[in-house]
Amino acid sequence: MKVTFYYVRHGQTAFNLRRIIQGSCDSPLTEKGINDARRAKEALRSIPFDKAFCSSSERAVDTADIILECHNVKAKHMKGLKEFHYGSMDGESIDDHREEIDRRHGSFQSWKDLGGDDNDSMDERIDRTLNRILAECRDRDNVLIVSHGNFCLHLMRHLFGIDMLEFRLAHKRSGKEGFAVPNGGIMKFEWKDGRYELLSGPCEPEEFRNT
Repeated sequence: MKVTFYYVRHGQTAFNLRRIIQGSCDSPLTEKGINDARRAKEALRSIPFDKAFCSSSERAVDTADIILECHNVKAKHMKGLKEFHYGSMDGESIDDHREEIDRRHGSFQSWKDLGGDDNDSMDERIDRTLNRILAECRDRDNVLIVSHGNFCLHLMRHLFGIDMLEFRLAHKRSGKEGFAVPNGGIMKFEWKDGRYELLSGPCEPEEFRNT
């Protein structure tokens, strides 16, 4: 059995623009965020989606709805696809906590002491959520997933062994601005006979090429 996944990060939000940690919090798409979703829609227009799933956060739901305007599929909302939870730091300014954020990202990726997630909780949630999705799929299904930036990084770490810190540093060294997983960015991966394979890493919609 083979299932192909197209993973999209939600469009830019008001909190993204104001550099506020969102996590389990939510904020609406900006005008640019709506356009991010439209760009992803155009990049994925030719994909015959059989199933679609999105985080239950408003920003992901709205992005999925825009992408699926040209498809005869409705997205199923799943709490398991929600963003990494930063505990009591959710809703705080990134710039006000830059040093602590860098320390946690650079060492043990844990916000558990603040009531949030860590690598283990994310690994369990990713496995549980993807297994639920796969249980609804048939052989050769194309599946849209709309979720979040750090969820994407943890998925890459857990499924494909990609070092999250090195991925961020490589993004900076490339001269690209913003977060390593762009708003509206698309990643493609595959599940085949019990094994996941990354087919193309997260990139801007205009850079995405379906192969």
